[in-house]
Amino acid sequence: MVVLLSAAISFLVGISPQAQGQGPPGGFPGGAQGQRTQQGANQRRPGAAQGETPAAAGASAAAPMIEIPPSTTTHTISLPSGSLSYTAIAAQVPLKSDAGEVECRMFCVSYLKDDAPAHSRPVTFAFNGGPGSATMWLHMGALGPKRAPMNDDGTLPAPPYHAVDNMDTWLDFTDVVVIDAPGTGFSRIARQDLATRYYGVQPDIAAFTTFVKNWLTIHHRWSSPLFIAGESYGGIRGSGLSASLFRAGIAVNGFVSISGTSNFMTLDGMRGNDYPFISFFPSMAASAWYHHKLGPSFKSAAQVVKDAQEFIDKEYASALARGDSLTPQEKDHIAAKMSEFLGITKKYCLGSNLRVTEQAFFGELLRDDGLQIGRYDGRLVGKVELKVAAGGGRFAGGGGDPSDDATTAPFTTSLNDYLETELNIKTDIPYLNSGQVRPWTEPEGSYAETASDLRVVLARNQHFRVLYCCGYFDLACPLEGTLYTVNHMGLDPETRTHVSFQFYPAGHMMYIEKVSRQKLHEDVKRFEAACLAAK
Repeated sequence: MVVLLSAAISFLVGISPQAQGQGPPGGFPGGAQGQRTQQGANQRRPGAAQGETPAAAGASAAAPMIEIPPSTTTHTISLPSGSLSYTAIAAQVPLKSDAGEVECRMFCVSYLKDDAPAHSRPVTFAFNGGPGSATMWLHMGALGPKRAPMNDDGTLPAPPYHAVDNMDTWLDFTDVVVIDAPGTGFSRIARQDLATRYYGVQPDIAAFTTFVKNWLTIHHRWSSPLFIAGESYGGIRGSGLSASLFRAGIAVNGFVSISGTSNFMTLDGMRGNDYPFISFFPSMAASAWYHHKLGPSFKSAAQVVKDAQEFIDKEYASALARGDSLTPQEKDHIAAKMSEFLGITKKYCLGSNLRVTEQAFFGELLRDDGLQIGRYDGRLVGKVELKVAAGGGRFAGGGGDPSDDATTAPFTTSLNDYLETELNIKTDIPYLNSGQVRPWTEPEGSYAETASDLRVVLARNQHFRVLYCCGYFDLACPLEGTLYTVNHMGLDPETRTHVSFQFYPAGHMMYIEKVSRQKLHEDVKRFEAACLAAK
């Protein structure tokens, strides 16, 4: 089987990953797992591509080693639903130019249930975001048969770290293909001068479109039900990919957006765009409630979010829209209400001109306690040196993201050990948690936005469904921004029923917490079953 797979992968002629025409406006300001990307391959993200940085690659006369021999292994896992036997295929799928040149090798691990009929067994293609993030997080956090060891509440466990059986793997209802984007994980482009063909909003979507088509051919799965799951920037990619595949003649049954975004206008502000202050407000309020900074009238995260949304609808949004025309008395009233929801002083809200950024909130909420809260998960905290206001910049109060710190070591260590010892991958190529994919091209002067693409496929394929999974304490891709995006897609009432939401008492990576990981599994299982049952 290994020989046949290797031959199929080596000689398959791919489709050029060039973007077809001008897509929707794009741009990436650094959010949505952007911190992981910006870190590159530093000490906290081991696996630096020594000799493979853009400068080194351009200066080297010899092309860098990018090919990894495929590996096929067989396994059995005992799940609550019973024993499940599966095959894991770790391999690179080549993407070729029209002239037949291999331009990129995209790494994936395909988990395939043994003895399952291909025509009826679903396949879910999954990826993380960044752009520049490898798909180690979904792979080892929620979807795969093994997961990184985390405390049940999502906090950092004690080392050393070893992968454990994942009782909530999606393998019990779908085959799973976890994919590293070009330039991340074990995926590599052949030459640095090809970067512009892969590093950008539309080139990235085109590359994943080619990957899916090639994978279906290699594995003879063109007749299988198909699903897409994307986290964070994976919402941009997944929305665009759903439409790109449809244009290519591949109808996807459903798309699962896990803490995903498809419009960066809701996340990154500029003068004249106040929506990010609205977008983050309910999640900041939920985080303040979690840390006991709100009054006794708030009983749950869900209630806080609901009440914050009502405040936005009735007062806050219109106040921001009025800008400097607000009277001092009106500003004072809004600042007092903000203080009630955010757990910070009215004076601070007034001093921020009623616009408290999430970056400032990380350090301000628990500043007197010498703590800052996490971006990926507002429940998690880290100690800081100084109990004074940050001097500017994300986590300027004295450290990195506490929620990132909680996951980096367990995921990195357990993944690298698992790839080598259980999936039998033999290579000297380092696994890049975060790839150097800058510059990331998008139309100048606009935001990355693929909600328009998603709207097109929802309208044209009435069998297609979308599920948004959102954490209450996600301060990277907050739930309010997702709701706003969906509510402004111009969907007719019937088509709007094809979009559903699930909410979790967790953060951006809700699956690091046991209860939310179990809920995510059940929610997606029901969603995929409903998609397949719909006529």
